[in-house]
Amino acid sequence: MSDCSHQITFIYQHPRVNNLLARIKPESLRDDLKQELALCLLDYPCEKLLMMATDDKLIPFAMRVLWNMATSSTSGFYYKYKKSDLSKAAAYLYTQMPGGSYNAAEAVKALEGKESGTLYENHEARIFNKYIELESVDKVAEYFGIPFDHVRHVVRSVKAELKKVVRNGG
Repeated sequence: MSDCSHQITFIYQHPRVNNLLARIKPESLRDDLKQELALCLLDYPCEKLLMMATDDKLIPFAMRVLWNMATSSTSGFYYKYKKSDLSKAAAYLYTQMPGGSYNAAEAVKALEGKESGTLYENHEARIFNKYIELESVDKVAEYFGIPFDHVRHVVRSVKAELKKVVRNGG
């Protein structure tokens, strides 16, 4: 087992893995993602890890696993960490609704649709989720390094769209 622990530590500290992690947004998920990678690798048979290490395939394999966890909406990581962002967004939307009935499931479903939709819809979802987290259009524009007017337009658009979904029940 010490050989496997050594391999996992090697991956955990490898510069290519850390460079990949540095590109993953939001930044708050990076440590969680790195820990999930280590747990995932611990589930693999030690012999398989050692064989990949001797063939110089261990780092590319770990990077592929890491990228799949970070970008796939079907991974366990998505349901454990990223989906909570959608719940926060739905809860925020509730504070924006004037009385009446409110169905958080519809808002979450609409946001999930945006995340897995077109490239622009995914862009909108990321901006809106970061807006929920930071509670400021200025801070979101600064965080992503994009124009304030664009962020404000996206936030207004997504808010209006989600309010309509919630009011109409889908």
